Order: sequence, then structure tokens, then C-alpha cells
Amino acid sequence: MESTKKEIEKVEVNLRLQFIHKPLNQKWFRGKYPFLIQNEPFKYGLRVKNIGSTAFSGASISKFRMMHQPTRLGQDAQNHPKIKPLNPEEEYEFYFDRYTLWHEGSIETSCSLIPDSEKETIMTYQHHRDHDVDEKYKENEWWHDYYCQSQQQLLQTRTNNLILGLTVITVVEAIFGLSNVLKTGAGILAWTFNYIYQMFAWLAS
Repeated sequence: MESTKKEIEKVEVNLRLQFIHKPLNQKWFRGKYPFLIQNEPFKYGLRVKNIGSTAFSGASISKFRMMHQPTRLGQDAQNHPKIKPLNPEEEYEFYFDRYTLWHEGSIETSCSLIPDSEKETIMTYQHHRDHDVDEKYKENEWWHDYYCQSQQQLLQTRTNNLILGLTVITVVEAIFGLSNVLKTGAGILAWTFNYIYQMFAWLAS
């Protein structure tokens, strides 16, 4: 006897997932660092891109987790956001939770995806930033490693940069004299502002 139920034929959708983050207390005078920083709070989320040739109907994210590899201490996201429908080559990014990492070192990021359409299955891809390469991972699941930089190392780097700046100023002062350097700098600024003023005056005329 033939079965009255037919198996649903699945359509494979190819999605690139990337972990993204943004510090909550970013200072305007600090540079942007590519890694998470120990003891500095941040919000985090995902950048999702449809890298296939098939339109994507959307999905829900569940069980998003960050795990510190050396200690195996983890954090599960409290929110379970939706990924909107995406056309081929369309990209979408969103933030959905916040956290602070107390330990430096390697971090695992992972999640499960639930397609909105029963006809779709999601093949996830990891993106290797340094080599600009996408690597296939697994159906409806995603994992990638990341890094949390030591706060002490970052402070040491900033201190080294300040010392280098002071050393350059000291050398320049010893060779040219501080007053001559200030006069030259003031002259360059005056010439620059005068040039900008003349340009705007010409545009307004």
C-alpha cells in the first residue's frame, strides 16, 4: 500500500554567519579593536549573508552560546532573535544581548537555527577573516572560534604608544627646538585654514 504522506523535498540555503560585537563604553579617543577585551562590557550579535543562489525565507536563532575554552565557562543568550528573509547576496546584522568576559583567551561561539519554512534547510558557513575564505560547517547549526584580548596586554600597548610619542617629541625638541616646532606647526595650521577659507569664499561667490 502506498504511503499517503510524501516526504517534503528540502531546499538548501547557504548562509555565512559571523560573530559581531560592539563595546558599550566606547571612548571617542580610543581606537577600534578587532577582538573582545577582557573586563569590558559589550553587546553582541550576528552578521548573516545569503551566499547562495536561492532566496531565504528566514529563521529563528536558538541556543546561542559563548564558551571560554580554557575554563569551559559559558554564557547562553537570553534572547532568541529572528533572521529576516534574505535574497541572494543580501546581508543583515543585528545585536541581541550583552555580556562581559572575565577571562582572556580563545572563545567558542555557536548557535542553532530553526528555518521558518519546512521546505528549507540551512547550510552554515564559517568566514575566516584573515584569509577571506568561507568554509562549510553543518546543517542548521553554526560554530566558530574567537578571541578575547587580555586587558593588561591592551593597557601595556597603550603605555608603549604613549612612551613612543613622548620619545619622538623629545628627539624633535632636541634637534629643532620646541619653539621652532610650535611655530612651524602654527604656520602650517594657519596656511591650511586660510586655504579652506579661500576655497569656501570662491564657492560662495
